[in-house]
Amino acid sequence: MTTTELDRRRALSLDPDPLGVIGGGMLLGYARVSTREQNLHRQLDALTAAGCGRIWQEKLSGKNVDRPELQDCLAFARPNDVVVVTELWRLGRNFQDLIQIVSGLRQREIGFKSLHEALDTTTPGGRMIFHVFAALGEFIREMIVQGTREGLDAARARGTRLGRPPAMNEEQIQHAKDLLGDPDNTVSSIARLLGVSRATIYKYVPELRSPAVPAGSAPLELPASGAANAAGTADPHVAMPKPPRSAACPSCGYRPESKHELKVHREGLETVWLLPDPTQPAAAVVERWHCERCQPHQARIIMCDQCGAIVMLGNVLAAGEHVPEAAALWLAARGWARRAEHWICGEHE
Repeated sequence: MTTTELDRRRALSLDPDPLGVIGGGMLLGYARVSTREQNLHRQLDALTAAGCGRIWQEKLSGKNVDRPELQDCLAFARPNDVVVVTELWRLGRNFQDLIQIVSGLRQREIGFKSLHEALDTTTPGGRMIFHVFAALGEFIREMIVQGTREGLDAARARGTRLGRPPAMNEEQIQHAKDLLGDPDNTVSSIARLLGVSRATIYKYVPELRSPAVPAGSAPLELPASGAANAAGTADPHVAMPKPPRSAACPSCGYRPESKHELKVHREGLETVWLLPDPTQPAAAVVERWHCERCQPHQARIIMCDQCGAIVMLGNVLAAGEHVPEAAALWLAARGWARRAEHWICGEHE
């Protein structure tokens, strides 16, 4: 059993000390409704009648992960206090969430009481019912996982393609190849015509890819993945840069208005470009993200032969037969390597 699995089961362990007595502290009420149009009067009256010394109120849907009043209530509670709600579903977003919250309270020696269901974890009977709930939740989760795995295996056996659908179908790929036969057509114009990004054209039309540099003729040999440093330990790879989260292009600021154009726009921004560093163009590179409107006209693609991950070299880095030294060092630091005539990214080293 993995550490994660053990931690999850401990989190669902309602009562590590079944003989421990909890209660006698302050009663803390929590009232919630889903919309602002609903009122809390009925819940407040019931919690006040139950003897709650303090009541937290919230108008948020139960689907919200962030419920600040609930978090404040749980943080305020001290050992031997009891958190009180009018109905179980006021507390948890779902069955699993409810079990985890009550389990966490029990481990902190804090009780829980639901007035409508007459559940009280400060009593042996109430704890027994919640133990049954926790076991049922575990059973349901395992059945869902097993059913999902069986469904995926059956789909693979039928030849069903799983995962994200391809950005281009066979007809579009052939159309792109036909258009590339005309020297007047550019990759950018073909990408706009087909409604995809330039990076997608490069990915699905292998003829456009820059050939991998033969190891014997390259001006710089990439270091082997996981090479040892001076101390004799393997240098960890630098993580690949993350694309920008904003919909606006970080280079030119352009942001599409139509939904279709925005999809292509975001797809283009997922690819990192390496450009010469303006301060030392011959010795270093800088990372940039470009939309279709501002991408460098001179481009060279470096693509992983295993997963299709892409790094674009722009401007003078795309010229010449060999990958420039500064770009090669950037790739090597992130785990990229050459295998015969192919590039392999750090995910497969």
